[in-house]
Amino acid sequence: MIKIIIAICIAILILAIVLALRKRGAKKKDASPTVKTESPLTIINEKSLETNLPTADEKSIETDSPITTSDLPPTIIGKDGAEMVLIPAGEFQMGGNIVYGTNDLVHTVYLDAFYIDKYEVTNAQYKKFMDATRYKAPYYWDDSRFSAPNQPVVGVTWHDAKAYCKWAGKRLPTEAEWEKSARGGLVGKKYVWGDEWPPPSGAGNFDDSITKDGYEYTSPVGSFKPNGYGLYDMAGNVLEWCADWYGGNYYASSPKSNPKGPRAGEWRVLRGGSWGEKDVNYLRVASRYYFYPASSAFHRLYDDVGFRCVQ
Repeated sequence: MIKIIIAICIAILILAIVLALRKRGAKKKDASPTVKTESPLTIINEKSLETNLPTADEKSIETDSPITTSDLPPTIIGKDGAEMVLIPAGEFQMGGNIVYGTNDLVHTVYLDAFYIDKYEVTNAQYKKFMDATRYKAPYYWDDSRFSAPNQPVVGVTWHDAKAYCKWAGKRLPTEAEWEKSARGGLVGKKYVWGDEWPPPSGAGNFDDSITKDGYEYTSPVGSFKPNGYGLYDMAGNVLEWCADWYGGNYYASSPKSNPKGPRAGEWRVLRGGSWGEKDVNYLRVASRYYFYPASSAFHRLYDDVGFRCVQ
């Protein structure tokens, strides 16, 4: 009898062990292949990975896009109080194919967007600069022919103009920036106003042998009609300094995008003609002047030289 009871107990124990092992195996089989939902991680298959990738449009939204002209206001006010006009990014045809050789060879130039002063820098603005920095007065500062507050400052060297622009948080325009601005959106035209010669009434302040404009010397800025970009005095009144060194053959090898002129030189570029200009060729929008950037011996020759700034 005792043997029978022992045998039954052993059988029950073996059965219990078997059942326990089967239950443990069932738990392993039922375990989910995905991480619990409360976890921040998820496991996805290849199909779901493909469908969840961002589209091309979504990618462009997520990444920083370059600033375009449409993102910028059409006008701003500079540190010096000057109104500045936006010149849109894009290509334009630079040069005129008039002068012998490659001096003004027509070529395509691309420029990034920039702002340029609506008017030439005036005596009133230059005085603020002198008061703030104790910078020396230009050669013609006390000359009554050129000293009205709203006349463009004259008698300034290239270095004087550069110093003012730096104080104002700006810079001198490159020659390419100046010409694109002067063209005002016109394509293939000889002058700021078009191809008409002599200039139409209100075109600018030139020598009185060309047109009787009412001014013997410089006129107050903005006295004549603006160009297509709303800029004043881009032809006549005063010649304007550009940032570039002058290179007679530079156009033949200049970069297509944002050219900045030769690396070195003897003269700096001037553009735009002046109140004393009577030569038809020198009033062309593509005409290139050049002069010594600074020399006390030549200060007296700067009575028709001024500037405007860009940023």
